[in-house]
Amino acid sequence: MAKHDIRVMEGALAQAGADVIAAWKAAEAGETVESTDRLYFDSWEALCAVLTPKRYELLRHLRQRPAEGIRALARELKRDVKRVHEDVSALAELGLIERHPDGSLSMPHDEIASTIRFAA
Repeated sequence: MAKHDIRVMEGALAQAGADVIAAWKAAEAGETVESTDRLYFDSWEALCAVLTPKRYELLRHLRQRPAEGIRALARELKRDVKRVHEDVSALAELGLIERHPDGSLSMPHDEIASTIRFAA
């Protein structure tokens, strides 16, 4: 099962850096380092600005039915092509959507898990 982990916490950038350093040191020591798909956000507002209700709907749709392209996806969702293009670009940049060489789109994750830390 492909899983993507989202973490919302104060000091997210510092935590992401610490995770990279820890993985680097473990690899240098010859330890096996498990690959992770993880996104960090400094606040709930930052997460909500990226993962809007329309983008959530788009992700769910692509998970069930990959699309031939952005225009086809916009038709299926009954949305404006320009807005769907913006959403696909943002989600692809975060690694939540895959854009294939033939222009098709898919959502490769079975699960997106979120952790929201309220205290340091």
